[in-house]
Amino acid sequence: MRLLSGITLTALLAASVAAHSQSRKEIYELQERCGKSGAEMFDRDFPKEDRKGLEVYENSYNVRLNKCFILEENTLTTPDQGKTYQTKLLTLVDVQGNKVYGSFSPLNCDVQETKCRTEQESDAP
Repeated sequence: MRLLSGITLTALLAASVAAHSQSRKEIYELQERCGKSGAEMFDRDFPKEDRKGLEVYENSYNVRLNKCFILEENTLTTPDQGKTYQTKLLTLVDVQGNKVYGSFSPLNCDVQETKCRTEQESDAP
């Protein structure tokens, strides 16, 4: 157990040192690259010709983790008995690793393999 804690602590310190050793210029360039990669991923996931105007995204480069993330938001509109219902779906994806870190919908909330009950809980670090 102590060995595992030591390895975890060492990995966190190495990540912290790596983040602090990056110059502002390097971080800016990584943020720019993240923005372009995020836009490309969003275009693949939601091709322009198929969009209904209810799909948006945000991208973010995380210096501490040295990862580029994209948060995709898709609002589904469903008509039912003369009424229209909207359902928001959120998906957090690691752009380079193409790995889903979390998702939220009214029926399911899962962030890094942990269940959540609300959208606010899905936003918690």
